[in-house]
Amino acid sequence: MRYGFLGPETTFTHQALLQALAEAPAQQVPDADPVLRPYSSVAAATADLIAGDLEALMAPIENSVEGGVSGTLDVLAATEAITIVAEQTVPITFVLAAREDTALADLTIVSSHPHAQAQVQGWLREHVPGADIAAASSTAAAARDLASLNPQQARGRAAVCSPLAAQHYGLAVLAEGIEDHQGAVTRFVLVTREGRIPARTGADKTTVVVQLPHNRSGALLEALEILASNGVNMSRIESRPVGDFLGRYSFSIDLEGHLEDRRVAAALRDLHRLCPVVHYLGSYPRVDGARPTVREDHVDDAYDAARDWVERLSGMITPVADPEER
Repeated sequence: MRYGFLGPETTFTHQALLQALAEAPAQQVPDADPVLRPYSSVAAATADLIAGDLEALMAPIENSVEGGVSGTLDVLAATEAITIVAEQTVPITFVLAAREDTALADLTIVSSHPHAQAQVQGWLREHVPGADIAAASSTAAAARDLASLNPQQARGRAAVCSPLAAQHYGLAVLAEGIEDHQGAVTRFVLVTREGRIPARTGADKTTVVVQLPHNRSGALLEALEILASNGVNMSRIESRPVGDFLGRYSFSIDLEGHLEDRRVAAALRDLHRLCPVVHYLGSYPRVDGARPTVREDHVDDAYDAARDWVERLSGMITPVADPEER
């Protein structure tokens, strides 16, 4: 099995993939030593997934502080024939690391991924106000690139990264736990080519991307009312530009429930009637195991009873005679 992840090694995405493989049933990971392949972007990993070079990829989708990860959301929205089959969460903590022990006052450049920078900006303003902030493709890349410099080049430079990355690349930790919000968590999704949907567990999520009709006032309200009338709760909704012209947006939505749930299936059918595009990305088990509270009128039996009732009434309709037989 070949798995892709946002690299290099020791990124939080790498950690999420290792967690997922460790927790997966043995029959789902038949190889004793699966191949884990780092990528510089989610888009590049997705291209190899579609081409058949990967069986699955792990990508960050949501952070408890910064919200949705736009790079992943945009790739998922634009890519057909892929399915989310699992999710994983990783607690996020950061350290400030350098090639050698350095006084904070001597730092002139601090590099990291923009999402990480946003989560430590308060600490950086307070403790290294004179340092310039530089962007890296990932927190692990910031640590790796710093470790590759010679001592002269690395003077005055530091990286915001995970404790694992600092240890892996042999960096000196200047400060620990520098995140502004303690207890931050990033959520990741495991994506495969379109195929089998994991069976319903009762504690599931369904992810879709919808585009609303652009010339219909109140379309968003109609879409939300469809979900509400079927008792389907949202755990996440985010707008992203479609990209064809200004003012056109799609909505990436996580729903509580599974495609096998009658209420979720009914809501998706109604959304399909309303929206020009409904991109189904998968139904999969929730990592926290939380089960939604479902009202009696939204359980499967209620939908089945209503369907049977209408079918029984339909059977009572007198067929119209053929005019030629009259």
